[in-house]
Amino acid sequence: MAAMPKLILTCAILGVLFCTLWGPSFFVARHLWRKGDWAAMRALRLLWPVQLVLAAGLIFAADAAGLGNPLGYSIAIIMGVSLAGAAAFAAWRLVLGLVAR
Repeated sequence: MAAMPKLILTCAILGVLFCTLWGPSFFVARHLWRKGDWAAMRALRLLWPVQLVLAAGLIFAADAAGLGNPLGYSIAIIMGVSLAGAAAFAAWRLVLGLVAR
């Protein structure tokens, strides 16, 4: 009976990590959508899997390199990929908006 709380805790932690990974890019897309860029939300279909694969690849590479403190570098990688993805997404949509004019 002790396995269920661990499963619930694991699901909650994964939910927080996914929200941390995809939250900033969602907020950028929502901001652009409200400003009239209707395709910004559709572009998340491509961005989110790329962010997930990049974060997982970097975490596995850090683990294979033998770095200590797996929780620390996992959180740092997720936050870095999240912010870099949101910044790249905003720049990409800005360039597309300027080209369309």
